[in-house]
Amino acid sequence: MTQSTANRIRYLFILAILASAITITSASAAGGALKVDITRYEPYPAEIGKYVDLWVNVENMGGGTAEDVTIELMPKYPFTLDSSSNACQNKGSIGADSSAMYEYRLFVAADAKPGTHEITIRYQGDEGTTWSERDFEIKVGTDTLDSRGTLKLEAINIDPEVLIPGDEGTVTITLTNTASQYSVTINGKDYDTNAQLKEVELIGSDGIDVVTGSYQNMGVLGPGDSIEISYNVRVSDDATDGTEHLNLALTGSSHTYNAKWNIPIMVESAGIKIIPSKPLKLACDGGKIEFDVANTHSSTFTSVSIEPRSEGITFTPAEYFIGTMEPDELFTIEFDCEVTGNSSDDAELHLYAEYRNGNNQHERVINNRVIEIEPVVPEGNSSTIMIGAALLLVVVVGAGVYRRKRRKN
Repeated sequence: MTQSTANRIRYLFILAILASAITITSASAAGGALKVDITRYEPYPAEIGKYVDLWVNVENMGGGTAEDVTIELMPKYPFTLDSSSNACQNKGSIGADSSAMYEYRLFVAADAKPGTHEITIRYQGDEGTTWSERDFEIKVGTDTLDSRGTLKLEAINIDPEVLIPGDEGTVTITLTNTASQYSVTINGKDYDTNAQLKEVELIGSDGIDVVTGSYQNMGVLGPGDSIEISYNVRVSDDATDGTEHLNLALTGSSHTYNAKWNIPIMVESAGIKIIPSKPLKLACDGGKIEFDVANTHSSTFTSVSIEPRSEGITFTPAEYFIGTMEPDELFTIEFDCEVTGNSSDDAELHLYAEYRNGNNQHERVINNRVIEIEPVVPEGNSSTIMIGAALLLVVVVGAGVYRRKRRKN
């Protein structure tokens, strides 16, 4: 073999190797680049001697489709799978910028020590390709967290919206973990972004008592997760109108540790107002009376009804049911009245207003109203008047005749 032939063979061999590498690289580039994360596990931290549920997210970060994605959970002490047959899971293909969620259940050994323990997850994008591995940490049996989730007071809902002295209501607060990813790297160290809720307490004010006690050991919220917590409150009977400020105290929220938020609650004593829209006058046998009913409170009232009562008068309807009234809403009502008493004196009118503010029943009584009743004409008066008029006519005519006679004389 000549030197030229040997050089040519060596050159062709190098080209073959390069072509093979290019083919492998192209195939890898066309496929998916997988990213595996444990999104959350419950309970958090995992409890010794109990099961813990695990959610694993596989995301395709590549430009092509991962045709045959398989992941395998490889637990280490103190973790064991609920069934070894569940270790390997395959969900087929995952397109570019898409993801799939895998669920596992592990048992924590009864003799496990509190602290951080590792599990391994291996995965491949296509059958026959090389497996990749990644280790994850799971916290066991401790309420001490070293995470970086931050809680935000997302919303405050008060039912009813504005309370009346003596009312009971419900305050519902929404807390949200503002983290946008499942982990964060600080000074070269990875931290999860779960947020712990060790204790959440609503503290009352001078005018409002909180009936519900504090919530203890409520677990954690993962990134973007929210939770609603409700408290029952009661307004004192002598509370003044205005805004009462309650405090929401949170402890154990990751690196927020302790946080306090101001919870404003409006108190207002205004209620239903009833105004006569026409003069309160009735004929001796009856008639109609009319009222304007206004909701002067800042909350919506329900089951509003008005009942008039007066001795010697029958009202139809006996009670007027209005129903729901929004703040500042005005409603006009009318009653037919029948005077059943014998007295012609004016009648005292008592108006009873019933309404609900949330689940609180209220009643208002208005006693300073009077209905004017026209005097009754006694029986026989009309004939007496006619006789009197006839006698007067006779007298007048007689006088005229007498005067004529005098003139003739």
